Amino acid sequence: MKKVFYFGLILLWAGTIQAQERKLFWDGYDWRKIDQICQEYPEYKYWIKSAYLSGLFDSKLFYQLKFRDVDLAGADSVFRDLLVPDNLRSLIAGLDHFYEDNTIRYIPIPSALIATLMMQQHYPQAEIDRYLWQARDWINELMGRVIGD
Repeated sequence: MKKVFYFGLILLWAGTIQAQERKLFWDGYDWRKIDQICQEYPEYKYWIKSAYLSGLFDSKLFYQLKFRDVDLAGADSVFRDLLVPDNLRSLIAGLDHFYEDNTIRYIPIPSALIATLMMQQHYPQAEIDRYLWQARDWINELMGRVIGD
């Protein structure tokens, strides 16, 4: 009886893996899905979203430290950018606002985070639009490669 149960679990697990779509990054659809999942407990939305953003910043720090072992000056120039995790609440609110537009929900969260920071730091709209077009082209090219496999 246990063998049949475990075999059924394995088949169920394999079926769910097979049914999942091929995805490279979390995007606006995933970001907005957190709001739906946490409808009964809205205080969890901030925790989940801040955990995701903290993970992004932690991985950036990890690679920055790894790169410092190779080239200290290069690490300082490569990793000097907009992404300073100073206020997660404002970043979360900015990403929530960014993903209200259905036409840009497929933009990955890291790219949307940069665009949100650009908006919060009052970059010219033309520069933000140019960055978003580059991000769209980049993700479309990557997805074309993955789907083409």
